[in-house]
Amino acid sequence: MVLSALRGLGRHARLALPVGILIALILPDMALRWDIILPINITFIYAASMIRLDLKATALLAFTFKRLALTLSITLFILCLIPVLYVMLAQISGLATLYYPSLIWFAVAPPIASTVWICTLLGFRAALAMEIVVLTSLAAPFTGPFMAGWLLSDIAAIDQLGLFFKLAGMICGGTFIAYLGQTYLGRKKIEDNRHVFDGLSALAMLVFLIPVFNGVAVVIVQQPVLAFYLCALAFAMNMGAQIVLLGLGYILARHAAPIQVLAIVTGNRNVGLYFAALPPEPVFALFTAMYQVPLYLTPLIIGRISRLLQPDLPGR
Repeated sequence: MVLSALRGLGRHARLALPVGILIALILPDMALRWDIILPINITFIYAASMIRLDLKATALLAFTFKRLALTLSITLFILCLIPVLYVMLAQISGLATLYYPSLIWFAVAPPIASTVWICTLLGFRAALAMEIVVLTSLAAPFTGPFMAGWLLSDIAAIDQLGLFFKLAGMICGGTFIAYLGQTYLGRKKIEDNRHVFDGLSALAMLVFLIPVFNGVAVVIVQQPVLAFYLCALAFAMNMGAQIVLLGLGYILARHAAPIQVLAIVTGNRNVGLYFAALPPEPVFALFTAMYQVPLYLTPLIIGRISRLLQPDLPGR
């Protein structure tokens, strides 16, 4: 019965994710040890997203010169160039300083692990997405605190070494669990039950909503304007990046497949990684909740946009 439920959730994940946001908003507040539960949940999201892919084969392919050059370039683009670009755009547009920490923590975060699963769901090159997720996730504990320290004036209040260990623990822990799962179950069994594992990925993302939206409904009622602006900022960075890059893929049709992956990994960042690792901060906590809206709508909206732009793309 549990497997059937997971299989059904996996098949209807595109609709289940946005519905999960509505459910999380109306759930009563729960006083639990979210500081412990949240990192465990994020670790599980990494594991559930990566278990669908052949980790050994992907690792061998990833270390070919051409592929490594591509993924390193994308990693530098995502973790180093994008933060600078977003700060420049924020300054040009006159963004209030209140929103800068949220913008910067988003920009320095690696792609969320579930981008691998989202690419699998949309028929994009999931193996490339995984290579990018792994490389950016390994680099993020080094680049994130450094880039934030450069771009944020109050970074001195943050324990950068502690942040590094928290990030590394969640990322490496999830990857190790995925490897153990593949070793125990075998690739064939995992592929034969792909909808079950899609359901596990969707379930991990839905559970993540509970701590992130805990108490948020009250804050939205009390500060609707702040919540609206943070949601608009999240949509601009998430959907804006994806739509711009999908449009670029339409123009550069020969390179459309890797650009589609670039769109997904650039727009969908693991903001929750910093939400779990940093000291509590009300505005960033509200931004993290608002950010889940475009993130959880990505399979539904970006899937339709990509089909409109490139309905006959090979390898979908």
